[in-house]
Amino acid sequence: MKDVQLLDHGSKIPLNRQVEDILRMLIRRSDFSNGALFPKETDLAQYWSISRNTLRQAINNLVKEGLLERKKRSGTRVTRQKISTNLNNWMSFTHEMESMGLSFKNLLLKVENKPVNEEVSQNLQIQAETEVICLKRVRSIDENPMVYFESYFHPRIGVSADETFEKPLYELLDEKYNVIPVYSQEEIKATAATKALAEVLKIKEGEPVLERKRRVLDADKRLIEYNICYYRSDWFTYSIEIKRDA
Repeated sequence: MKDVQLLDHGSKIPLNRQVEDILRMLIRRSDFSNGALFPKETDLAQYWSISRNTLRQAINNLVKEGLLERKKRSGTRVTRQKISTNLNNWMSFTHEMESMGLSFKNLLLKVENKPVNEEVSQNLQIQAETEVICLKRVRSIDENPMVYFESYFHPRIGVSADETFEKPLYELLDEKYNVIPVYSQEEIKATAATKALAEVLKIKEGEPVLERKRRVLDADKRLIEYNICYYRSDWFTYSIEIKRDA
């Protein structure tokens, strides 16, 4: 704990307030914000030469604010703030996250031409084993995977296997392929991560994930894309606003 700031016992600022301020700074550190446990209360109290009651007072204030969480036999860690994605309107994932002030990056981007299975063929309304362009992406705000996408494009669109997908997806389809996504048909459910998916998202096999399957259509309701997405449930929630008829 040599890198943890010491308290000023001669200051007029109460010790519990000093502790709270230091803990707030620790919360912003990447190691703690990514889920690392805080040092044990006994160790912190000894390091700062304060009583555990003084320390607990500061920690309890941050727990009440939702910044920290405490679990028996586990310890204290930073509360992971979930991202709520809205079902009332839809846009590309990049634009949706940018509207929240979040900047996402690709941890993995793979483009391949592959024959589709029965599920994809039915949702794109093409024959099974038809080869289509498949885009696979793992995305996050840092180095820890948060969401995994698989996008399959209808052969009619003409998406190239050499496409770099540097632009937001639906902006790219509009500007380069003259295809404007208008309708989205979605299915969302909770499911358990398979071994393969768990390895991709760096979670344990069997942990809950949000599965979203989306069929994207143009203004004439012609199919454009079939998208399968898995969100880590410790990062994302879905929200929807429904207006009651008078």
